[in-house]
Amino acid sequence: MSGISERVYPKEMDANGVGNIQGVMYKVFTTRYKVARDWLRHYFQGRELRVVDIACGSGYGTEILSELGEVVGVDLDPEAVNYARKNYKNERTSFMLGNADDAGFLKSLGKFDAVISLATVEHVADAYAYMSWIHSALKPGGASVVCFPSVVTMDWAVPHHKRDISRPAALRLFRRTGFEIRRNFYQNHKLDIRHLKNEITSDDNEIPVPPLRQWVKYYLTHPHHAILRAYETTIGGGIHFGDQEYLLLPQPAVEPSPVRTRLSSQRLKESYG
Repeated sequence: MSGISERVYPKEMDANGVGNIQGVMYKVFTTRYKVARDWLRHYFQGRELRVVDIACGSGYGTEILSELGEVVGVDLDPEAVNYARKNYKNERTSFMLGNADDAGFLKSLGKFDAVISLATVEHVADAYAYMSWIHSALKPGGASVVCFPSVVTMDWAVPHHKRDISRPAALRLFRRTGFEIRRNFYQNHKLDIRHLKNEITSDDNEIPVPPLRQWVKYYLTHPHHAILRAYETTIGGGIHFGDQEYLLLPQPAVEPSPVRTRLSSQRLKESYG
């Protein structure tokens, strides 16, 4: 596996590569799950848990989380779910097909001690509805770990990503959906331009490069992002890649008025904008 993908397959990656994209991706993605595991182990004081891992991808993270108890991994990609069943199935893991945008499916999953949602919020159609489901899916005393990019992605990740979320916008999102932040963790890496070009042009690159007209349209409406990318690709020495991860505890949700809800959604959509 040599190309860039939002799905990570650790068993097929050069995890020890220094300065290459695979090495960075392996470290970033596996660290997310290890942080979530350690937070939850400490918060629940080591007791056995029932956990759901939304957007589990290839299943490597579900296996990491299985140290905590029974874990259900969910993903919308049949190929990823089949891979997870073949490579990461054990007595404490199970995997199933499901879409985080399907409210009926999410409700059918039931209740959990912990809901893990890493690199999902930026993909769903309605971030507020999704986070509200997480709140409703937690058992009393439960906790959630969520993670999403902390940098600009909408110039290249559309249509896969529906939004960029700044740290202030994340706080608004959590407050509106009834969560308190107990812990946070930030990862930041710089992707070397030469390695990035090699990966993008790889035959098995899974994220298509947007057409030129999409770049032009985006930068015309977000000129400050064009300046940022120009800096990163020249004297900046590389593209900044980072994410924000949070341990969330449910609190009584604030009930906004319909007008305030529309404004909040717009702010979230344009939080870097």
